[in-house]
Amino acid sequence: MVTFLEIDGSFGEGGGQTIRTATAFSIILNRPIHVTNVRGGRKIPGLRPQHAATLRILRDVCGATLEGGEIGSTEFSFVPGFVENISPVSLDLGTAGSISLVLQALVPAISLSKGSLELNLTGGTDVPWSPTCDYIGGVLGPCLRRVGIPFRLRVPRRGYYPKGGGKASVEIEACDELRPLVLTSRANGESPPIAIVSRAGMLPRHVAERQASSAMTTLTKYGLEAKTTSVYSEESSSPGSSIMIGCVTDSSYIGSDAIGERNKPAERVGAEAALNFAKAYNTSACVDPNLADMVAPLLLLSPGPSRLLTSWITNHLQTGLKVAELFVDARSEITTLQSGGAMISINPAAK
Repeated sequence: MVTFLEIDGSFGEGGGQTIRTATAFSIILNRPIHVTNVRGGRKIPGLRPQHAATLRILRDVCGATLEGGEIGSTEFSFVPGFVENISPVSLDLGTAGSISLVLQALVPAISLSKGSLELNLTGGTDVPWSPTCDYIGGVLGPCLRRVGIPFRLRVPRRGYYPKGGGKASVEIEACDELRPLVLTSRANGESPPIAIVSRAGMLPRHVAERQASSAMTTLTKYGLEAKTTSVYSEESSSPGSSIMIGCVTDSSYIGSDAIGERNKPAERVGAEAALNFAKAYNTSACVDPNLADMVAPLLLLSPGPSRLLTSWITNHLQTGLKVAELFVDARSEITTLQSGGAMISINPAAK
């Protein structure tokens, strides 16, 4: 008889963070889960297409049993199997299903299960309510490699909302050992290596150029300067644009992005990304809030204590940590600092 870990999907932010964290930890620790009240904190509860696609992919790559994984389902059960190193695998998320949200769960689940996988995905690479693939590859990727989760992401074709149609390939390698992470102070010295990547698909090149120019102007207002700027005009299945601003060093991983929308000027897109980057960077933070969401829960599985200084705390982070704590004895603590920002402390289970 299967014994399930019961998880309330309306807990915390009551959205997709619970689904991604719970299924990843289920696979890593080989623990069956039963999730109820799926996305109970959202206006439209139940699994949306991107969540159903994530569950389907995780089921397929690890030989799991999934019940209730259809779009609209308000509960599901997931019994993990074993990750098989069969590559390459090609999967279509449909329309503009977010590739990056799938990767948030898939990469750690495969790597920390001592598996490896080469996967080709079709779907949305730069879509609303989701990190861009440039952020996943340029900010999350280096940080995960730092803790021992190696993966490489290539995006030969961008996919924007609503048609998607983007192409991405990811190579995930097995984690030899998950290492704790301590990022509590940024190194002093040379000016930060801030990089801007601005893209436009099925749109004039000047859209991407205007996004980048606006981002540079906004950064300057906050005392920051981009070291490199890359502008791309590319083919895509539908018109769209995106911009990512990142700064990765040995002591910090900070990024921000923004997506173009109909009737949203390119200048506003660039300024939005730059403003959010500056808000995070101009504190003493070593990781941006979105990166903390993605990485901190995984560190509960590491053998030693971790500490991360971030600029502010999100509901996604709090939810991810609490869901992770359902699986392990490790504990986390968040301390708001008078100087600004917050310290995330993670202590492993006592041996």
